[in-house]
Amino acid sequence: MEKIVLVRSTPRKDGLDTINKYLELGWEVKHISATNVGVSGDTLAYVVLEYVAEE
Repeated sequence: MEKIVLVRSTPRKDGLDTINKYLELGWEVKHISATNVGVSGDTLAYVVLEYVAEE
C-alpha cells in the first residue's frame, strides 16, 4: 500500500512531524521530491510512503 503526503516547511517549522508519525508506525519512504516556494524560504515536498506488510 502507498500513501502520498504533501509537506510544507517554513524557516520556523519543518513540517515533518506528520512523516515521522508514519515512520513510527512502520511505513517506509519510497520517494521524496521537494522545491522552494518563492523567496520566503518555504519548501514544499511530496513524500511517497510505502507500507510493507511483514510476512
